[in-house]
Amino acid sequence: MMRLAALLLLITAAGPIFSAPPLEFIDAWSPEAPPGRMMAGYVEIRNPTDRDIVLTAARSPRFERVEIHTMTMTDGVMRMRRLETLTIPANGHKTLQQGGHHLMLIGPGAPVTAGDLLPIELTDETGRTYEFMSEVRPRGFD
Repeated sequence: MMRLAALLLLITAAGPIFSAPPLEFIDAWSPEAPPGRMMAGYVEIRNPTDRDIVLTAARSPRFERVEIHTMTMTDGVMRMRRLETLTIPANGHKTLQQGGHHLMLIGPGAPVTAGDLLPIELTDETGRTYEFMSEVRPRGFD
């Protein structure tokens, strides 16, 4: 009986450890940029959970800073602006793409070339972090 109770306790406690991560990152990539220049990051983020996930920060050890941006058309002029948060809807997705929401990778610490994998970390409003790799593709690949 004691063994059964211990086994049930272990299974119950281990449940969160083995659960799927709340966010899925699909086709993460960044176009190659001239040396020392900022880069963009694109990815489809899927949220299979029943609650919205609000992203509040982004970072990468390969860059001085990473920001979440959006592009909007104002009076016939395309403008880019920084976002403080980005909501990934419950049971939905958000696509970070050219001409829309995207990541700005600012101040590379070392040269970045096609074929490199860039580690990216996003943080949500609860402090939970999500990591994925972004493939650097040759300019014009898109």
